[in-house]
Order: sequence, then C-alpha cells, then structure tokens
Amino acid sequence: MTSKRIASSIQLDGLSNLPDVILITIISYLSFKECLRTSVLAKRWRYLCRETRNIAFKESEYVDHSVSDKLSKRISFVHYMRQWISRYHGRYIETLEINFSIPSGFVAEIQSLIEFAVSRQVKNLVLDFTDPSWISNSWASRYDHVVVQLPVCVYSLTTLESLKIYSCGFDPSKFSNSRLPRKLSIGWIKLPEVDSLLSNSPTLKCLSLDYCWGVEIKNIAGDMKEFVFDRCDFSSFMACSFDLPNVEIFKYSGQILSFDVKRMNMSIKDVYLDFTAEGEYDKRNQRTKLEGSVLSAFLNNLRGARTLSVCPYLLQTIQECEDPLDLLRPMETQHLVLRTRLHVTEFKGIRLLLDNCPNLETLTFDIFNRSIFSYNKSYYGVGPRSYWKKNLTYKSLPKTLKVVVVRNFSGRFGELNVLKFLIQSGRGRWPGREHGPMLERVELYMRRSMAESQKELADDGAAMLQSISGHIQIIVHDP
Repeated sequence: MTSKRIASSIQLDGLSNLPDVILITIISYLSFKECLRTSVLAKRWRYLCRETRNIAFKESEYVDHSVSDKLSKRISFVHYMRQWISRYHGRYIETLEINFSIPSGFVAEIQSLIEFAVSRQVKNLVLDFTDPSWISNSWASRYDHVVVQLPVCVYSLTTLESLKIYSCGFDPSKFSNSRLPRKLSIGWIKLPEVDSLLSNSPTLKCLSLDYCWGVEIKNIAGDMKEFVFDRCDFSSFMACSFDLPNVEIFKYSGQILSFDVKRMNMSIKDVYLDFTAEGEYDKRNQRTKLEGSVLSAFLNNLRGARTLSVCPYLLQTIQECEDPLDLLRPMETQHLVLRTRLHVTEFKGIRLLLDNCPNLETLTFDIFNRSIFSYNKSYYGVGPRSYWKKNLTYKSLPKTLKVVVVRNFSGRFGELNVLKFLIQSGRGRWPGREHGPMLERVELYMRRSMAESQKELADDGAAMLQSISGHIQIIVHDP
C-alpha cells in the first residue's frame, strides 16, 4: 500500500469513528453531488447521504439537452428525484433546490416534492423552472405561461427562512406579512400589483426581483437590509418610492423611473446602479437633461454609500443636470467603481463624481469592450487626449486616494491618459501635495482573450506606467 493510500485510510478511519449525527452534519456542508459520492467510501457510509440536510436536484447534471431522446431523460430524472425522496431518512431539511426547465407534464411530481420538503420543515426552498435558452426577460415573456404554482402549504410554513421562485406562479395575497421569509427572490415572471406583499413586512430582510416583466410596484418599504432589482421591465413609466431606512445593500439595474426616496440609510454599505437598459446614449436632448436631474437627485439620496458602482449611462447623463436643487452634492463614498467605456461623453461625469467624493480611498475602472475608432472624436468641446490635463488638477483629486484598480486593461490611449494623470498627481509632483496622503499602488488586471498584438500593446502600456510611477507600486495581474 502506498503512503498516500495509507494516509487516506487513516483519515477515513478517523472520520468513521465519529458518531452518525456528526458525519451527517459534515456531509451536509458538501454539495449534493459530492455528498452522494460519500456512499462509496465504506459500508457504514452507504446510507448516510440519505440523511443530508441539503438536497439539490439539477436537471443540467442529469439531462443532456443536445441528445435526441431528451424527453426520456427528463422522465428518468423525475423518476430519480421521486425515488431518492422516498428513501430519505432524515427528519428535517435545511435546503431543497429543484432546477427543472419548464416542467410541463410533471406538475404533480414537482408539487409532491415541494410538499415533501414542507413536511420536513424546510428552511431554504429554491424552485427554478426557467429555460436555459432564455437570455432576457423579453425572451421569457414570449412564453407567458407558468407551469407550476406554489403549493398552498408553502404560504403558511413557519420554518421557511429563504424562498427563491423563478418562473413559478404564486399568489401574493396568500402570504401574511408576519409569515414572509427573511429572504425572498422572485424572477422570470409577470409581476403586477405586489405592493401589498412588499410593503412594511417586519420579517422580510432581503428582497430580490430578477428579470420580471409587467412590474407594477409603487412603494418599496420596510426593515430590509438588502434590496436587488435586476433587469425587470415596468408595465409603463411610473414613479416608485423607497422607504428603506435600514438597507445596507441597494442594487438597481433597469429603467430610469421617477425615483422618490422618502428615507434611505445614510450609512449604506454598497450601492450598485445600472441604467444600460435605456440603450445607447447618443446626444444631448430634452430627455437626457431630465434624466440628468433625476439621476443626480437619486445619487444625492444615496450619498451615504461607502461603495458606489455606476454605469456609463449615468456618467453621461449626470453632467446634464441643470436644476440647482439636484446638482450633485458631496458623498461619503470610500470606494468608487466606474463601469465605463472611457468615452469622451463620460469624462465630465467621472470628474463630477471625483469632485464630490472627498473621502475616496479606492478608485476602480471596470472597462467595457468598445470600438477603437469611435474614441478619437471630440464631444461638445471635450477632447479624448487633452481633457484630463486641461480640466483636472491635483486639487480636484481626493487627497485620501490610495489605490487605483483597472479591470480589463488593454493599454489603449484612453486608459493610459487618465492613469498617467493619476500617477503623476499621486507622486506628489504638484505643489502642496506632499502634505496629504499619496497614491500607494495601481493594480492592472489584463483583459482576457486578447490577440497577441493587443497583448503586446497592453504590456507596453503597463511598462510605460511603471517607468513613471516613482514610489507608486504598479501591480500587473495576468488572466
């Protein structure tokens, strides 16, 4: 017997000496697939997996959708789920997860699996019936028919702490506010008139709405700690108010609304804003001026954010705000994430944010793919090469700035121009700069899958930055 096998045998013997209740706890921390593999370790382990507290049935792990007999494979998958549950020995379940795309013809079987989990006082229930081919809610809305409805027994389940329902029908009126789980995720479904479900629930702490359509929500309020709104479509342009005095994580990705913020936590940890659903920014017009005022006012209500992530559309529109009441005010942000194309239309927005983040410690550029040819043009007097030298000085940079991070670095002139300015300013080359904290390091994360010529350009750019960096550390991360 080799030394590796001896060591493995000793470790297995050591585990096997533990009582069953501890072994079941250990294997419950494994993924369901890994948990099942423990049944071949030894005779004693053969049935321990039947008591794991975390069960996950994922169609993708059993059915190859490219094969011609997909239906027979799906039938076998359903048979396997039912058989496994019938042999389950445990009294309680922590998590049941079912991922089964559009289970037409298997509704009764799915309902029985959910009812089984309820009978075992499940704490975390994940029901995902989306189709892998759906890439946006517009695709899913073409199939505007929900196959599975949430069983009645789930609404009154007092042990439920987390519920995720994707492409699964439910009746908001059947949920009592006092019985809502602490964490609720709803996705890939038409979602009209759910204000009664979401307003002022004392138990709901985390709410996530993902890829829904026909959304009609006028008021989001309560004691929530986390709110996520991800690429949902409203039924029409509407106003939405937020009353979230204790929220710590706020992520919004979708259309620009008439945002009415009644209360917002002024020590909020993380804010993420993405308005790319509005399409490509073309040129200034009355609409973009209005949106500039709306988004500036929205940012002012979120100015307590310690980490703030913004998108190109926001950078382009906030510069157009003309209402004095909505002009950007100083923020508490310590980490600013600019998701940007570094296009000239974004430069003034970037400067506005830098001017209004006096406590900034980390600045991240998360650079999008872009066409190299559209970046050589000026925009309303803003030139791609000269802007940073003419419009920024060392005085306009936060003296607290210590770290600059660039993700998807490719070494193009737009990236190098802004980095050269930040490095030269951070080195203390400007009068009076030596009395404040200085930039300590710049981290460059190279873009993945670059052509050889582009990789050489990126390497040359990184080398040039290193040559002018002085005491500032330049760290290059290859993919």
